[in-house]
Amino acid sequence: MKEKFISLYNKLSDSVFRYCLFRVSDRDAALDITQEAFTKYWDVLAGGQKINNDRALIFTIARNLIIDYYRKKKSVSLEAMTETEDGENFEDFILVEDNKKYEIELETEARFLINKIIELPKSYQQVVYLRFVEDLSPNEIAEILGVSVSAASVRIHRGIEELKKLTGY
Repeated sequence: MKEKFISLYNKLSDSVFRYCLFRVSDRDAALDITQEAFTKYWDVLAGGQKINNDRALIFTIARNLIIDYYRKKKSVSLEAMTETEDGENFEDFILVEDNKKYEIELETEARFLINKIIELPKSYQQVVYLRFVEDLSPNEIAEILGVSVSAASVRIHRGIEELKKLTGY
């Protein structure tokens, strides 16, 4: 049991943290939520409950903790979340070698797409993020959100269509 937990933690902790950070836009809160999600997962594991999909369970726990976080905290607008991301400091920008140029372009594109995901209607934000940033399957997303697989797939498809409109791709 201990080995299973450690293995899962090593495999998923970064993904769960990124998911939490994406949702709460506060590094410390995201770390706390991630830690609490794994603590609750340990409780379920130690309780001997049958777990069909460990990955989906961890993300479901994290999602519920994020909901609790926002219930306790005053609501934050999406505009405030994007302002925080746009306030990056580029004063220390230095010229890099040509082989790093491609990595910088990919990182810039990824940042652009994540900002566009934030602009999506709420019903599409989470499914698009989970599908394409965290690489979860529609089955896992359906389990996390508590909807049918077909409903998750439809949300993903519609979210992609909206994202295409926002990005001009």
